[in-house]
Amino acid sequence: MRKISILSSLFIIFMLTQNVVFARDFDLRKFSEPSKYGWESPEDFKAARSNLLERQKLLDRYENNKQTIRKNLIKSAIVPGWGHFSCQKYTKGTIILSLELVVMGIGIYYYDRAMTYYDKYKKADYIVEINQYYNDAKTPYLYSQGFFVLGMLVWLYSMYDTVNVTDQYNQELWEKIFFNYKKDGLQVGINGITVRF
Repeated sequence: MRKISILSSLFIIFMLTQNVVFARDFDLRKFSEPSKYGWESPEDFKAARSNLLERQKLLDRYENNKQTIRKNLIKSAIVPGWGHFSCQKYTKGTIILSLELVVMGIGIYYYDRAMTYYDKYKKADYIVEINQYYNDAKTPYLYSQGFFVLGMLVWLYSMYDTVNVTDQYNQELWEKIFFNYKKDGLQVGINGITVRF
């Protein structure tokens, strides 16, 4: 066991030193040749660096203002339409939230009505009243279950649509940031007038 450990250690040392012993000369000129990046002068390098820094600022602005799908899904799972409100889709969010409240409210109304008849059914003594209250409780109960299922479908649609709305919001945000960047294309600075296209 000890021989294997020594042999493996020697092998690792050999592999690490092989690169140093047999390495070719590193050509610093070839590595740092600015013409391969399209830089013919130091001004080109400075312009490329400035452009890179400006694009990094755009990306930072986008990253700070974008909406995450996960966060908006959690919001929509808590309250239908909340993810839409976060993405500034107020009309759609209002419609979804209102629809959810109306549907669930109607479901609760029918459920309460069914339970009222069911309580009367449990207290009834005569067979005619028992049958009547049972039948009176059955119809509103079925309606309530239908409205609860419809409410769940609205809730699920809200979560599904939140994904699409969040993607759309992020795309529009990037286009707005980039459009404002392009709109501010004419700048006067210490280096002269700069025009971006």
